[in-house]
Amino acid sequence: MTKQVLKEALESSFKTIASDVESIEESKFFSPIGEKWSVAENILHLTQSVKGLNQGMALPKIFLEQQFGKIDRPTLSYDGVVERYLNVLATGVTARGGFVPQKLENPSKTVLMNSFLKHHQILADFLNDWSETELDEYCIKHPVLKILTIREFYYFMHYHILHHRKAILRYNAV
Repeated sequence: MTKQVLKEALESSFKTIASDVESIEESKFFSPIGEKWSVAENILHLTQSVKGLNQGMALPKIFLEQQFGKIDRPTLSYDGVVERYLNVLATGVTARGGFVPQKLENPSKTVLMNSFLKHHQILADFLNDWSETELDEYCIKHPVLKILTIREFYYFMHYHILHHRKAILRYNAV
């Protein structure tokens, strides 16, 4: 995907999930899905994930290069990143540490959704700071996928939203 197509796809994915949860009542939004995360916990996890990447994207490129080097392999396709992620999930890996949603003291669907949208838009806007070439040269570390190019990480973030959207849609259908 080109940078512009990637930005549009990312924006579409997070706006779509926001639209999906708009009609979910606040009480249902926070209710657990059996042993699975509630809709709120899915949204909080996605927000926590994007906040971490945004911190990395805010760093100077030279720092990223010093920290992670430059990639010395062809960039994975979108499908390649998804396949890699699904293979890792198949090993039983689950969210841990700062990526596990924590109970909120005063939960508010509006506050959670506003934060989700704000931080995902920040990520989309960071694309403006990168050339097509740089997206495939510079790297950043993913907690389970390890070193990814910036483009690959954006592919992951797009898929990650869709992955959690499936869970939310299943829950909303109940």
